[in-house]
Amino acid sequence: MFNAILLKEMRGILEKIVTSVEEMQNISPMLKGIMDFAFDESCIMDKDGYIIHCSESSPLIWGRPNSESIGRHITELDSASPYPELLATGKPVLGKLHIINGMTCITHMIPLFDREDKIIGAFGVIVFRGIEKLKKLMRDQSFDANDTTSKNLYDQLSRAEAGYSLSEFIGQTPDVLRIKEMCKRFAKSEHPVLIRGETGCGKEILASGIHTERFSKDKRPFVKINCTAIPENLLESELFGYEKGAFSGAYTTKRGKFEIAGGGTILLDEIGDLDVYMQSKLLRVIEDKEFERLGGNTLIPLRARIIASTNCDLESKIEQGKFRKDLYYRLSVLELNLPPLRERREDIPLMVNHFLRQAESDRTFSKEAMEILETYDWPGNVRQLRNLVMKLTIMVPDSASCFSAADVRAVLDRQDGKVSGESYAAVKTISDMKKDAVVDALKACGYCVSDAAKLLGVSRGTMYNRIKRYNIDIDKTIK
Repeated sequence: MFNAILLKEMRGILEKIVTSVEEMQNISPMLKGIMDFAFDESCIMDKDGYIIHCSESSPLIWGRPNSESIGRHITELDSASPYPELLATGKPVLGKLHIINGMTCITHMIPLFDREDKIIGAFGVIVFRGIEKLKKLMRDQSFDANDTTSKNLYDQLSRAEAGYSLSEFIGQTPDVLRIKEMCKRFAKSEHPVLIRGETGCGKEILASGIHTERFSKDKRPFVKINCTAIPENLLESELFGYEKGAFSGAYTTKRGKFEIAGGGTILLDEIGDLDVYMQSKLLRVIEDKEFERLGGNTLIPLRARIIASTNCDLESKIEQGKFRKDLYYRLSVLELNLPPLRERREDIPLMVNHFLRQAESDRTFSKEAMEILETYDWPGNVRQLRNLVMKLTIMVPDSASCFSAADVRAVLDRQDGKVSGESYAAVKTISDMKKDAVVDALKACGYCVSDAAKLLGVSRGTMYNRIKRYNIDIDKTIK
């Protein structure tokens, strides 16, 4: 498969290919083999851009037999083809990332010259399978830090492929289903979204899911920036970029995150900890829908959709003067509030199974182990649960087909010491207390599940899940 070394070779050796019209029309068996096996798709075009040869794999991307592709103009099959750019400049176009029939593809196009140095056509190749493997190959090759083409290609790959879909926000409780439905509606809008919730409960997954839902057919960049991970004196240049000479050390012009995001999405994570000065700058950008690089005087339009997330109590910060009320109103046109894991315990078995599949493990949890997971309060929320599952798959010997309660207690004990020895008995006591609450609510409501659910302030589905979890036999109790 095409990798970073081949990219370097293309950029060096194949700045141009010298051939003839006759050789283009009657390709050699060796070139035919290269076209068929070295790339996911490849083709040769004449000087006017009409296809004269296609690889055997071309139907996979064009969705039509080669007999229907040959003779067509390349732009009929790929409206974003770089062939017009190549024709205008006479230079190869390498590492162009775009979408063809819904697939993320990398296109390379090398000009074909005759011996009089006139363009007589182009050789185009496309990579569309295993892009994640391609990224790994590029990382493993440790390409030159000054290699701008390779760096830009890797950056484009990462931005196009990074992210989650809404299906990866695991859960079937009414709250989760409602949140997913809201995300789908939010995806159709261009307004800012504010996602609130405790650390580790899935704010980034939903932000990425909204982006993926919105650009499912036309992939755009999804750019993330943690407002607390970058020093305050550097954050402005990270967001808006800077011009050459803007300050000491600014030897080149640099694009900021807003500019890189283009027409995609930018996630401002931990927005509640943003410096008040930067809050003012951000408010101005949102209101004016334009910004300037540091040291520049050219206004750049804001095209990216803004999603912000926070685990802070913004209302308290507003009262303390640490967060601007007008910025809050700008960011919270659309707002999501994520429940912590302890408020949707019914989803824990689903999540555990999902994480086990991710770890490619066919092991399970014992009934006692699952009960610990379902009764623990999870201060680190879903992230903590995921880490626990991953640790168990590594730490527990493969000979054990089932994770025991002792395995779970051992990991949790190392994390926070809350579930160990006598403290496990306390967890069991909490479980018993919750069971008593369910039974008491049912008795008070004449064993009407709907009324009992309202009394406890939970949904009817949650009530049924708790009845099942605590093995409460309603029919037997009534008798």
